[in-house]
Amino acid sequence: MKIYKYLFFLILIALQFNNLKAAIPSNFEKNFKETIHYSSSSSNEVGYIVIDDKQSGINQGTWLYVKKALDYYKEHKPIFIILELNTPGGEVFAAQKISDALKEMDVQYNIPIVAFINNWAISAGAMLAYSCRFITVVKDGSMGAAEPVIAEQTTGQMKEASEKVNSALRADFANRASFFDRNPYIAEAMVDKDIILVLRDGNVIKLDSESDIKKEGAHPDKIISPKGKLLTLNAHQLVEFGIADALVNPTKLSLITPKEKAEGSWPASKSLVFQAPLFNEIPNAVIKEYQMDWKTRFLAFLSNPLVSSMLFLGMMLAFYIEMNTPGVGLPAALGLICLFLIILSSFALEIGNILELILLISGIIIVVADLFFLPTFGILGTIGAIFFFIGLFGLMLPGIGSIDYEGTTNTLNAAGQAFLDRLILLSLTLVVGVVIMFLLSRYFLPKFSTWNRFVLSGNEQEASLGYTTGENPELLPKVEQIGVALTTLRPSGKIIVNDTIYDAITTGSFIEKGETVKVVRLDGSTIVVQVIEEGN
Repeated sequence: MKIYKYLFFLILIALQFNNLKAAIPSNFEKNFKETIHYSSSSSNEVGYIVIDDKQSGINQGTWLYVKKALDYYKEHKPIFIILELNTPGGEVFAAQKISDALKEMDVQYNIPIVAFINNWAISAGAMLAYSCRFITVVKDGSMGAAEPVIAEQTTGQMKEASEKVNSALRADFANRASFFDRNPYIAEAMVDKDIILVLRDGNVIKLDSESDIKKEGAHPDKIISPKGKLLTLNAHQLVEFGIADALVNPTKLSLITPKEKAEGSWPASKSLVFQAPLFNEIPNAVIKEYQMDWKTRFLAFLSNPLVSSMLFLGMMLAFYIEMNTPGVGLPAALGLICLFLIILSSFALEIGNILELILLISGIIIVVADLFFLPTFGILGTIGAIFFFIGLFGLMLPGIGSIDYEGTTNTLNAAGQAFLDRLILLSLTLVVGVVIMFLLSRYFLPKFSTWNRFVLSGNEQEASLGYTTGENPELLPKVEQIGVALTTLRPSGKIIVNDTIYDAITTGSFIEKGETVKVVRLDGSTIVVQVIEEGN
């Protein structure tokens, strides 16, 4: 009798296992043969992209790297691309752009993406895995805990996103999972810690409350995701619930040589992925890893929000100093370099568009015209400045065209949240810049006028026409003498005192042509003046 009982018990276990396998069907072999086509005689190249960023997390620099890699593989046409993931997550908006690009590569270019979880695909990393046609995972790998986070702009650290972003992301995860026939409930539970999932009769069931859990009877529910905890699955669970297609067991492989690594090419037999079933049947497979060149690394560096904000601040201060210290030239060059790097980074990240660039350039032209050709007492200059900052902020703010706002629920999507955070950072940078410019004009820029003796001195004008070079201090006007601005002083220009024309510079502010001025001091042979307000 005992033997029969044991046999009966084993039969029940086998039936339960078969029910589970039937409830979570695996079409891996069929899909593999339908989508991955290789040659049995010639070399089969396989693309390789690595996201291994446990320190910084997924960000705009990661998006730039993946974008460049995918563009490279669009030209070189590998039979498929391996995306190795070992990441704790990162920015939601950057992850969404990467995920969309991965799916487009598969659907539009017929180049499947195989996620290789080695060993973390946490948070935004799980989104990337869900956007791949196939998922392979090492024995100690894990995937899940995808509660959205957004980069703290002032520190670069990650912070938890709002519930509004969470709600939108939950639907996004479910859609990405369903696209490649994976269970959407499991994807939602990775985002929302309030979702309850159980395994009932071999099927994954989503419950409304804990009271719905079957705790008694012959077949009680097996809790997969309890209320209050984000779902994270280990490697065996990923395969069991049909999320991963293949489990890669630890295997001793031949090491990739330094030369092969430097060249970005090595035999596929040295990759763990090719120890998995079906992959190990591909003959003459060669890994071709995409390697960032120095230009891509530099652009990734520029994409950091703190770096772009410092460029913005540097540009403002450089242009301001140049306008108040004529003849120097170096601040203008530095400002133009900062502006160029901002534009370069924006177009590399596909943030900016041609309209914003036109607004920015138009603003510069209008401001220059107002300063040197068509003085309008600041009217054109103000309009030009508005155009310039609208264009500049448009170039520096991500996701303007992707913002989705739901008025009834007061909900911003991830692109909107990223836009808002960057807008706050740029606004703070603008305020800091204005404060620094005020301090410069109040305490430092008047001292810079000593530079102007190298520019304003000499025999540029003939004395017979009423000009004086100011080389002889006895010929200079005295302090407190009154004159008139012969030209607009920005901040240097010409003044006339007692029918004699002099080169002069203001204390910092601009003085329009025709205004009454007073000599406030002499810096060597340089005359420093300020406007006399009406009533004084």
